Amino acid sequence: MPELMGIDFGTGGCKVTVIDAVGTVKGSAYTEYATHYPHPGWSEQDPVDWIKALIKTVKACLEQCDDTGRGLAGLAVTASTHNAVLTDSDGRIIRPCIMWTDQRSIDQTAWLKKQFGEQIFAIGMQYPSPTWTLPQLLWIKENEPEAYKRIARISFVKDHVRGFLTGDWCTDHVDAQGSLLYDARARAWSRDICAMIDLPATVLPPVHKSKDVVGTVSQQAAELTGLPAGLPVAAGCSDTAAEDFGAGAVEPGQMVIKLATAGNVNIVTREAQPHPKSFTYPHVVENIWYTALATNACASSYRWFRDNFFVEEKNDFEKNGRNVYRFMDELASQAPVGALGLMYHPYLLGERCPYYNSKLRASFIGMGMVHKKKHFARAVLEGVAFSLKDCYQIAQGITPGIKDVRLIGGGAKSRLWCQIVSDVIGVPVLKPKNDDSSFGGALLAGVGKGVFGSEIEAAKICVKVENELQPNWDNHARYGKFFEVYRDIVKDLEASYAKLYEYVAY
Repeated sequence: MPELMGIDFGTGGCKVTVIDAVGTVKGSAYTEYATHYPHPGWSEQDPVDWIKALIKTVKACLEQCDDTGRGLAGLAVTASTHNAVLTDSDGRIIRPCIMWTDQRSIDQTAWLKKQFGEQIFAIGMQYPSPTWTLPQLLWIKENEPEAYKRIARISFVKDHVRGFLTGDWCTDHVDAQGSLLYDARARAWSRDICAMIDLPATVLPPVHKSKDVVGTVSQQAAELTGLPAGLPVAAGCSDTAAEDFGAGAVEPGQMVIKLATAGNVNIVTREAQPHPKSFTYPHVVENIWYTALATNACASSYRWFRDNFFVEEKNDFEKNGRNVYRFMDELASQAPVGALGLMYHPYLLGERCPYYNSKLRASFIGMGMVHKKKHFARAVLEGVAFSLKDCYQIAQGITPGIKDVRLIGGGAKSRLWCQIVSDVIGVPVLKPKNDDSSFGGALLAGVGKGVFGSEIEAAKICVKVENELQPNWDNHARYGKFFEVYRDIVKDLEASYAKLYEYVAY
């Protein structure tokens, strides 16, 4: 039976998964890499770290496979989108990669909205925000003009990594859409948008279907990674598109809620349905789309909480091979619904849907002498769930008639968090057995290589639902009251957050 590999570069690390042709996982490995914050509001990564993580993680995954990768038929690389790798005419990386979480381009975003906002929305189907490549590039043009002039090629994270494996230079329609430089209806780079920032369209890569085989693993990459030389490699797609695919959301009306570094509420649609508060992308399944609504700091909120409130516990648990997140969940489960009035807003990186305000900041509100660590842990889980409900309500207005809701992401490993999300939003949720981007990437590689006849066939064969959670309706009613307060607090503190933003010179 042929085996397939998916390689994903999320915001926090590299995940590699090998599956067989019925979706059974044969090997899996993960490696974290650093994100650098050289100034408040900045977020950057070094592409060299990705390649180091790639080599280490692929080797670790292959060691788990019975045949150490000799049965591989193909692979695909996926990654977070919006992140541009800039190289010069000699192929050298010009500067660190500005990540989608970066907020430095607020002024450039405002200028683009004022000058070209409606035109950009008409072509790119979204308004500018600091998340997108377009304002990030404008920031570089204005603040690092010499670096901007040196740009000979632009790649995105997965394309840079895939290029290391194969030597190709291209992207796919999904990642191209994530740049805000692309006309997805015309399936072409928008020269009109490029002209807004004096960017030659020639520095942008050729665009393929996500399933297209665009190269093979080179001999040099094979020697470094342990992959078979000549292994076919598909173009790949964004991590979000791969997650939706890997979760089995391949038909209009299906919804995916993701508890990952960022949180997403995505719904599959038959036609593109641009909305000012959502993102619109082509699906990996041809001729359908998905609408994405996002909160910036989802599982990253829990990770931040772990790293700052559970330092000693984290070190002790890691020494003993245990997971500190499970301990945190146990504490949170001991606190009541609503955490005795303690409320958390997860705006560690500003916020996208529904506010699109980079000056919002995270906060704990309602602290009293009665509150202990367990209440803070539960408040973080509930606060993120409230933020996802903000997104869900917008999604309902865009596309009514949701068929089913699938819950995915690293945070979805927490049964407590899954139940809280179901209770807050008030919907049953399906939990797929395998739900990460690397699994979706492996399926995509199978479609590209012909192991599966289509994306839908691949999902039907390989995607398995392991659990279904029903909401606790008493908890849902209580959360409804807390959610009203949650939203009131945002309105009440918005002006104060703006002042704090200005005072510390973000």
